[in-house]
Amino acid sequence: MISVYDKGNDNYAANGNAVLQPMECKHTQVAAGSYDLTLKCLIDPEGKWKHIVPEAIIQAPVPEETITTAYSGLDVDLYQTTAAAALREGPSEPTRINYGEWSATGDYSVGSKVTCSGWSHRNWQYNQWDGSSAQTQVPPYNNSWCVAIADYTSGSPVLINLKSGTKLYYVSGPTSGWYKMSTTYGMEGYIKASQVEYVRHLTPEETQPHTITTQLFRIKTVNVDSKSRTITATAEHVSYDMSGVLVEDADIHQKNPAQALAWIESSFMIDYKGTIATDMTSDDDGTYTGEIKGKNAIYALLDPDKGIVASFDARYRRDNWDVFVMRKDENAGAKLELRYGKNMLGVSWNIKTDGLVTRVVPVAKTEDGSDLYLDRTVGQTTGIKWVDSAHINEYDVIYMERLKVSGQVGKDDGTETDTKWTEASLRTEMQTKAEERFSVDKADLIVHEITIDFELLGDTDEYKALKDLQQVIMYDKVIAINEQIDMDVEVEVSEIEYDCIRRKITALKLTNVIRHGSRTVSGFNVWNNSITGDKLTDDVEDQMMGGILDDANEYTDGKVSSMNYSIRAWVNNNFEPKSSE
Repeated sequence: MISVYDKGNDNYAANGNAVLQPMECKHTQVAAGSYDLTLKCLIDPEGKWKHIVPEAIIQAPVPEETITTAYSGLDVDLYQTTAAAALREGPSEPTRINYGEWSATGDYSVGSKVTCSGWSHRNWQYNQWDGSSAQTQVPPYNNSWCVAIADYTSGSPVLINLKSGTKLYYVSGPTSGWYKMSTTYGMEGYIKASQVEYVRHLTPEETQPHTITTQLFRIKTVNVDSKSRTITATAEHVSYDMSGVLVEDADIHQKNPAQALAWIESSFMIDYKGTIATDMTSDDDGTYTGEIKGKNAIYALLDPDKGIVASFDARYRRDNWDVFVMRKDENAGAKLELRYGKNMLGVSWNIKTDGLVTRVVPVAKTEDGSDLYLDRTVGQTTGIKWVDSAHINEYDVIYMERLKVSGQVGKDDGTETDTKWTEASLRTEMQTKAEERFSVDKADLIVHEITIDFELLGDTDEYKALKDLQQVIMYDKVIAINEQIDMDVEVEVSEIEYDCIRRKITALKLTNVIRHGSRTVSGFNVWNNSITGDKLTDDVEDQMMGGILDDANEYTDGKVSSMNYSIRAWVNNNFEPKSSE
């Protein structure tokens, strides 16, 4: 059934406020991108159509997929936190530092540390004594000669801050007052025994993988056509509610995917209804470095340059408000065969080389702010400033890209250890980022895209083998063979169009490379080929805006001082077009 739920009705196990009988209901999804629904209904005399309003929720069937977590199908004890708590890398938390007890008769030198029990047991350090105040005064009454310092050690690093009632799986313990626990999606760490309580034992049947059959979509636009007596709504998957959640400040350096996601989630300015889960919990899955500040949570996950999913070439799945950043599994999913001349005749096949990159020139900053390049030795050649793809000799042309890498010699490297970038350490980082353009972004590969329109093919004998493709889900694999052009490529499902009424796929796109930057998430795309040869970087926006304002000031005698009005409007009012363009 396709149901609609009024705002405030969150009983999604029931049939909703109205069970709809739509004329059309089309669902589209793009790998790590858009996940939408378009629905068209008659204006019925019973008034069901009146429930189709912005912000209401539509529940509809989708192509079935399965969410598997780290403990799927296992026997496990379930615990929960009794209050807000931290899951730590090791079994230690911050402890109080006690220096020598402050004494009014003490002859303290500059730098001496004391614990003053008379003032909330605070710790203090003496600065240069100004000589005008009695040294017998209790800190902090004369701040010219003492300053408050840290009361606690840092303890084991925090993996994730947990809310009260968070469900955890038992791993081992308790040992010395600590349990080793796992989040329900597989991130292991330590938590104090006093902060959790036993709930119950879960059997393998209770932890079986979850099969998704229906999903929730929030209505965004509604069009009522009185002439045709129809109402049409477009809706967005409820996981996009995260677009309204801002990340206050998440400055992350060399964290594995689970740690990076936990860091981002802990920086949400407001609570998000769902869970962000991952099975990528090890440094073997790679590490993430980046700063996300003032952006929304969807940006943090799906941005093609800085998002977690693109950074790890992960697979992104959604179950209503819960989202899953999953490890790419080369052996998972269906493997079907499409062969040109057999069951591929008439199917659209595109081979694209636009956007190829085979040589990356990473650039950071020296101590004086000038450009720092690599200085590599390859074979007998020294002073090489770039990193080449293993596929570079497969093309007649070398495709170069300048890649800005955040970091400056002498500046903090972001590891939270007070270490500074050196030329050597920064060049290592530069080489790593350059290599990721090939290992993660697959920027050096020709893109093969196969598009299949099932509505046009129908149920003819010629295409009966394509019926198997009606059962595929996102990221499933298909072997595509075209012997005429010596093609034998493994492609993945990257886009699906689904008829929710007839429960069948109506269009399918397959590709060998999931180009995260090509997804249709609002705000993530630039015009095709409008930026070439230089990857979009962190400070590009500031540079562009700065340049526009500099030009504006030049033409208006310096009167442009803010962005309080539209630059476009200003340009239109101050420049005569040179041509119709």
